[in-house]
Amino acid sequence: MMGIVLPALLPALLFVGQALWRWRRLRLPAVRAEGRVTLILPVTGPQPGLEELLDCLAAQSLQPRRLVVAVESELDPAHARITALAPRCPFPVQVVLAGHVPWRGQKNTNLIKAIALVDEEDDAAVLLDADIRPQPWWLSAAASPAILGTHDIVTGFRWQSLEGRGLIGHLVAWIDRMGAVLILPPRFGLVWGGTVGLSRRAIAALDLPRLLDRALVDDLTIGQAARRRGLRVLPRGAITVPTPKDGDTAAQLRFMRRQLQVVRICQPGFWAVLMGISHLSVFGWLYALSQVPAPWALLLLGALSLCGVTRAVAHSGLGARIGARDSGRAMAMQMLAGAVPLLADGLIALLGWSMLRPRLVRWRHVEYRVDGPEAVRVVARFPPLG
Repeated sequence: MMGIVLPALLPALLFVGQALWRWRRLRLPAVRAEGRVTLILPVTGPQPGLEELLDCLAAQSLQPRRLVVAVESELDPAHARITALAPRCPFPVQVVLAGHVPWRGQKNTNLIKAIALVDEEDDAAVLLDADIRPQPWWLSAAASPAILGTHDIVTGFRWQSLEGRGLIGHLVAWIDRMGAVLILPPRFGLVWGGTVGLSRRAIAALDLPRLLDRALVDDLTIGQAARRRGLRVLPRGAITVPTPKDGDTAAQLRFMRRQLQVVRICQPGFWAVLMGISHLSVFGWLYALSQVPAPWALLLLGALSLCGVTRAVAHSGLGARIGARDSGRAMAMQMLAGAVPLLADGLIALLGWSMLRPRLVRWRHVEYRVDGPEAVRVVARFPPLG
């Protein structure tokens, strides 16, 4: 009996411990280095929130040298959007056309084109995604360690905003926030593509045009290469960046499935651990309900629910600290997700079973066949409508 009960409880205790530790230890950056930093933004589609992103970049305590925006072509709606909005920025905005090739992810094609513009005048470069809403200290936190030479790569994680979500959307946010508080040593090679600060040494050592040439994704590819080359990677709690809800419930499910697909392809060991933990939680609940005597079942279910609710409180506290406070209703929904871990863990398990053959990956307007981290082929392209 205890052979099922205790293993189901241990991951819950581990995750709540990490969430509380992150909440308690998170500090906003105190060290600010001055330097010249180029921002690199690959983008596609109409991007309705692009004005907000540019306003956030304009409010940075460390002003960037320039923003290089890479789009696939002039036919991409992002081209007209960024061209119209560029004059509102207090720094230069340069738009480059990346084109497309059939053997790598389109985001990597955009990055390769943009990274070629980084030159000897740059003290660092920062890659970012268009869906983030960075706080004023974001760029300084991402670039200062690279400028000072204390670290070669600086990264963080997104913080999913909760407003406007239904139950499934709250479960997706709950799962994704777990990644934001996860504490893994840099040797795991996990880098988040939404913010990647690169020192001059990292740019030279990684040789991104060659590294990303055959890859589907940028972040995990960069992280693994950094581990192999002995680069110093710094995951910073201060780079926990608010990210608004993207699309309806179906879009949020597609997002989560694609995230798990990418992990399955590029980090199969980590994916297996995640699947094991989610299945253990589900089976632990079901076992407790069906086989464990009532006192033990109530104790286990109560302990799991308490861990989940405590995690929701810690998540809310962390969000408030980074300037992304949850509403009362959103907090209640997250507490529900935590109190019934069968919901979120069951969703992870179901998505895992849906990708036993994860060969086809749809990312924005492109569908790929992926036979390995560097075995990618475009099989279909659609109009880039977001």
